[in-house]
Amino acid sequence: MMLAILDYAALDPQRRREALARPAAENRDELLALVRATIARVRAEGDAAVLDYAARFDGGAPLNLKVPTEERVAALESLDARAVKALRRAIDNVRRFHAAQLSPPLRLETSRGVFCERITRPIESVGLYVPGGSAPLPSALIMSAIPAALAGCPRRILCSPGTRNGRIDPVILATAQLCGIDEIFAVGGAQAIAAMAYGTATIPKVDKIFGPGSAWVTAAKQCVAQDAEGAALDLPAGPSEVLVVADESADPTFVATDLLAQAEHDPLSQAILLVTSRALAERVRVQALE
Repeated sequence: MMLAILDYAALDPQRRREALARPAAENRDELLALVRATIARVRAEGDAAVLDYAARFDGGAPLNLKVPTEERVAALESLDARAVKALRRAIDNVRRFHAAQLSPPLRLETSRGVFCERITRPIESVGLYVPGGSAPLPSALIMSAIPAALAGCPRRILCSPGTRNGRIDPVILATAQLCGIDEIFAVGGAQAIAAMAYGTATIPKVDKIFGPGSAWVTAAKQCVAQDAEGAALDLPAGPSEVLVVADESADPTFVATDLLAQAEHDPLSQAILLVTSRALAERVRVQALE
């Protein structure tokens, strides 16, 4: 992990631009061509293509694309009590925040005999994607699964890449169990997006796909959203960026946590700390590397 400390005031204009420049992304045209080829193959070959891609790019091809119920239950039972308590607290916090945003139906007579209404209906089926490359991200699952539950979406499925002999990380499975998701598939990348957008023999087609991911996942979401037979997307999320401004009163552990929470998302993520104290910068670096 590169954690350089720079004296910004001492840098010339060119080096300042270099210090703040975003990491270079993959060649967009080449990436899109490969993603489109992946989508086309999944549409044509279904589960066989998904399993082949899982063997090549994930932790290995799973024995079953759909995670058995007993595996979800075992994952939750394997976590220590403190981890489960933290997950339950996070779920409760997210639920309370989003519950406060629910809006009741609105019906207003704007002119005599003319009524305008606002009616909110849940999406019938949604696909939730949770990346699993650099680290398990239960927060990403919670922040999509709980709003979908509050909205009343009848069907919520989860796709996440297997990282241990084709198995999804137990933390993700345990979180899904706590969030009430019972359709989980061990598949990641562009192939997961294609499978949810068009359906396979095992993975059902959904109406809309939510969740962050790599450049490959983002490109796949954009491709299927442009196809009338595909699925809508939430938004084309890019690599994470965060700028933390801190002074000597800041807790270096909290600062490091804020930086790492974004840096873990993707190799192209950018995390910058702006401080007036080199001593604080050194303390944060120590915490981040522990």
